[in-house]
Amino acid sequence: MKIVAGVLVVLILLAGALFSLPFLVDLAPYQDRYTPLIEGALNRKVQLQGIRLTLWPRIGARVQGFAIMDDPSFSSSPFASLSSLDVGVKLLPLLSGKVEVEEIALRGPVITVIRNKNGVTNVSTMGPTATTSPGAAQRPELPPRTGDPLQALALLAVDRVAIDGGQLTYRDDSTAPVTEYHVRDFELLLQSVRLGQNPTVHLSATVQPHNLPVRLDGSFGPLVETIEVKQFDLTLGLGRIALALKGALVGGMLNATVSSPSINTADVPIRLPLTKPVQVKDLRVVASAPYPLKEGVSAMELADVSDLSMALVMGNSTMHLKGTVHDGHAKVTLTAPSVNTADLPVETGLKKPVDVKNLQTTVELKGQDARLSSLSFELFNGQTKAQGSISIGSSAPPFNGKVTVRGVEAGPALAALSPDSPISVSGVAAMDMAVAGRGFSMPDLSTALEGPGHAEVKEGRIEGVNLVQEVVALLNIVGLPLDGAKATAFSTIESDFFIKQGIVRIQKLLLDSHDFQATGGGTVGFDQSLNLAVNLSLSQTLSQKIAGSSSIAKLAIKDGRLRLPLTVTGTTGNPSYGLNMKEVTGKLQEQVEERVKGAVKGLLEGTAKPEDLKQQGKDLLKDLFGR
Repeated sequence: MKIVAGVLVVLILLAGALFSLPFLVDLAPYQDRYTPLIEGALNRKVQLQGIRLTLWPRIGARVQGFAIMDDPSFSSSPFASLSSLDVGVKLLPLLSGKVEVEEIALRGPVITVIRNKNGVTNVSTMGPTATTSPGAAQRPELPPRTGDPLQALALLAVDRVAIDGGQLTYRDDSTAPVTEYHVRDFELLLQSVRLGQNPTVHLSATVQPHNLPVRLDGSFGPLVETIEVKQFDLTLGLGRIALALKGALVGGMLNATVSSPSINTADVPIRLPLTKPVQVKDLRVVASAPYPLKEGVSAMELADVSDLSMALVMGNSTMHLKGTVHDGHAKVTLTAPSVNTADLPVETGLKKPVDVKNLQTTVELKGQDARLSSLSFELFNGQTKAQGSISIGSSAPPFNGKVTVRGVEAGPALAALSPDSPISVSGVAAMDMAVAGRGFSMPDLSTALEGPGHAEVKEGRIEGVNLVQEVVALLNIVGLPLDGAKATAFSTIESDFFIKQGIVRIQKLLLDSHDFQATGGGTVGFDQSLNLAVNLSLSQTLSQKIAGSSSIAKLAIKDGRLRLPLTVTGTTGNPSYGLNMKEVTGKLQEQVEERVKGAVKGLLEGTAKPEDLKQQGKDLLKDLFGR
């Protein structure tokens, strides 16, 4: 019994001594020794409440109240802080004099990254500052120190690294208004962090203000002392979006393949200029980039993309996208056998949906410049081709381009644009146009769009307008037998035009019909306003019919044709017709003067008598007044 009691007393004394170690062992000298070294390495003031030994849940040390102060030019608050840092070691190796770290746990880390108005971050001012005293001996230049998270992990040699309850704030003072993002509930778990092993990683966090859950799971390695990863296989989750990341980092080159079976643009955490969601199917991106990544370059210059492919599913329509990026120059092709405009996620301006067939387009991007190398599609049984360029990066980007249209059915095209218009035009249309402008909203187009063009329509009808009936009504002729249809058939309508400041200036207008020919010009506004002046020349047959019922019309006949100066005003949906009476009066005056001159000349030459002059005057009055 005495032996047992003695053993118990020894065990109790040992246990008491063991549990009193954290209070008896003073680690303050280590704190005083290493704090200045840390401050010199970081070029920051460091605050540390204390270090003590821990026995539970494992043997190790705990650092409490650790904080790295910020650069005073950015903030007086800490740049980074954590409530505690626990380092746990393995017991058995420790008994044999070896220290093997089992776990490193960081609890409640808080990091604040600030970008000032000059575009400089508080991270960039961290690190030792080199000072050279006058007269000091020149030391051999050391190779630059390269710090990298992968190298740091390789040096840890630990079974488990955990971060619990982390927070990260990023504030950009160079933007107006100031941009600020917060990463909350940051959790990280790394396991098997040792040389030669493949660590596994689990990360989760929430990004505000988007309230976006972020997660990362997978493995990478094996860990080596250099910045190399022979393979990584990760799954990245952004809300409902899941991306597979596979590749390697070897020889200073990062090679990666990003893929996803399906992404809905409604789940993308940034606002896209789309009127309805688009489903991205079978996304695949194969990219390579030198590591470390280039600084101060655009996103397209960071990496070369040898393969970019995806399917864009919009309702019942699907477009296939393929592309490459090389030296910051991107080339993308988009094809689709058929696309219904009702499925498109942008405003088209069409009142009725139509099918666009055999769509093929190629776009090239370099910096802020985008060039539409080619665009072709079939629409309204015709072919449309276009090319152009645009400088992106502004709310109203400048652009220019050329459009060629051949064989388009004008009737369905105009019905799609304005189905409720009481006036429509049928026939086969063609057009060539070159335009330049800035912005794509109607106010932008009305002020900046300009350029020349030529349009024509063959073998069609203008439904809702009968020009011959309008002319007869203007001449106040009653009872003349005419075609009662409210339409005008034509063989050709063609015109040159020029667009400027919201107005289409019509030049060299020609409308050729069986009953008449019209030439002239004028303007058509983007607001559909009309202001046209047309010289109407009726056929000889129709001219004789009208002249028989109108004295004014009879005097307006020249070379057997009735020629009338017609004005068209109002709007394209409700045109108004009138006669230019000033020109009509002028023509009548010309005819009177010609007859008078002829009569006087005949009297002077002796070929006419005064009685003949009197009779010609009667005939002239009869022609003018019909009696």
